[in-house]
Amino acid sequence: MKRKAFGMIFAIILIILVATLGILALRLSTSTMNTTTNEHIAIQLDLYLNSTTELAILYIQRYGFVYDENGNKRANVNAAIDKYINYGANDEYKFKYKMTPLINNDKENTTLYPINPDTGFSTFREDQKSAMVLDISGSVTNPITNQTLRVTRRQIIKP
Repeated sequence: MKRKAFGMIFAIILIILVATLGILALRLSTSTMNTTTNEHIAIQLDLYLNSTTELAILYIQRYGFVYDENGNKRANVNAAIDKYINYGANDEYKFKYKMTPLINNDKENTTLYPINPDTGFSTFREDQKSAMVLDISGSVTNPITNQTLRVTRRQIIKP
């Protein structure tokens, strides 16, 4: 009799031990999956952030601050330009970038546009006219945890 009872108790302990190990393995696998997903998203956000910086530089090199995409003169050439772009298969990576000119691009308003009194011309060189402060912000929601991951960058660009 004692032998059968010992076997039953040993079997119950073994089942509890296996179930505990299974639960721990499941938790570890979920934690590892969250970490891997967050690392992947962080790398993607960084790559898209660099791509957005390049797009902003290309935009200013092509249009400058004076004209828009249609070739029309902007109403306020000293105002910031806001652009939105989405990346990813389902446009899940959302980015906004804002390009603010560092110098006054309004040649018609000479009170705001610095003029060198000796030459009568602008004190800025042509390559300085597209200098800007570039603010970029991007976000994506982790599909597993529904946590929103964000990235921001502010830098001075002289294309």
